[in-house]
Amino acid sequence: MTDLQSILFLCPMMFLAGFMDAIAGGGGLISLPAYIFTGMPLHNVYGCNKFATSLNAFLSAFRFVKNGIVDLKIAVPMGIWCFVSAWAASKIVLFLDGEFLKLMIVAAMPVIAALILVQRSYPETSGLHTLTRRQIALRMALCGIVMGLFDGMLGPGSGTLAILLCTRFLKLDLRTASGNAKTMVFATTLASAISYTMAGQVLWNITIPVALCGIAGSYIGSGLAMKKGAKFIRPMMLVIAALLIIKMFADVLANYVHL
Repeated sequence: MTDLQSILFLCPMMFLAGFMDAIAGGGGLISLPAYIFTGMPLHNVYGCNKFATSLNAFLSAFRFVKNGIVDLKIAVPMGIWCFVSAWAASKIVLFLDGEFLKLMIVAAMPVIAALILVQRSYPETSGLHTLTRRQIALRMALCGIVMGLFDGMLGPGSGTLAILLCTRFLKLDLRTASGNAKTMVFATTLASAISYTMAGQVLWNITIPVALCGIAGSYIGSGLAMKKGAKFIRPMMLVIAALLIIKMFADVLANYVHL
């Protein structure tokens, strides 16, 4: 695709990804495969996607912090672990072959989709007070490292993973876990975005308009967030993601057939 064609394709896709991410989560299932669909080199895909995602993540995290839904004593140190781990993971990605990255994404997407789609019960009250300071410190480090490596290497489903880590290991209630998850995603995407920018992997002429569309989708989606909405949107999102993943798989298979 030409740059103009890529922008025309990616803008509505990123609007949809931002919209769905705000309501149901998992917008990365659309955004990352959509970038790949354009034929953009994989390292450029990672760079552009992380930059756009970091803007959405910042706005979401700011909103949660402003509303007092974030435990800053947990969020700040865990955010540091997330940042450092994601930075390291992004450096690893820069050394990996593009086709290997595509294979990794294709293999991981169905697992991530299942993780997002399956409903779970989350704690309504916090059990953080039952942990010792040492346990909290160690678990914050574990959660930050796992989250950073995952988001730095892949990305889609990181918000869901962050909530799972916060509820499972730090015993946070769902409301606080959701707020802290937003700050974790911001830390990981910011680290990756900076790393890819320094490596010259962000295509600004494409990224800027596409990122603005993602922000618009996220803003509208957050205003329309409804319980029934998520049940309808998640299956629709996965259908679109499945089509994009099939295209990615076909491209990978075609490359191996020609070898």
